[in-house]
Amino acid sequence: RWARHWMDVVRFSETHGNEWNYEVHHAWRYRDYLIRAFNEDLPYDQFVREHLAGDLLEQPRWNVTERFNESIIGTAFYRFGEANHDDCIGLPQIGYDLADNQIDTLTKAFQGMTVACARCHDHKLDAVSMQDYYGLLGILRSSRQVSQTIDAPEVNAGKIQRLLEL
Repeated sequence: RWARHWMDVVRFSETHGNEWNYEVHHAWRYRDYLIRAFNEDLPYDQFVREHLAGDLLEQPRWNVTERFNESIIGTAFYRFGEANHDDCIGLPQIGYDLADNQIDTLTKAFQGMTVACARCHDHKLDAVSMQDYYGLLGILRSSRQVSQTIDAPEVNAGKIQRLLEL
């Protein structure tokens, strides 16, 4: 039942909230990923890597039974949070608000602190400056949110099994 506590930390929801309350497609995959990760006692450093860049890992963690990439699902936490129904092209401020929400969730979850106030100003004693905030914002804004295929290709099923045996 620890997964539900982590879902609160990353603002898990099956909808985006706001006025039109759009569905977060396949949100259940992230929920089930968390349950498996906690039940398998996944090491925390691997858990963090999968959340931050699970789609870029050279050796992703494979679910042997159901034959899919577990690591890539961790990045789904970037998709949770309130989202408006307008587009980011006509109203670019919305894109920055979404990224600000991602930064807030990311830093609260993995640093145990908020850096959201650094969007507007430096604090004399805060560990994160505006420069740090906008550096992180640059990373998130230069990344694309895409849908990934998590299933193992049939052709590589034998290769995946051999890798898992190493």
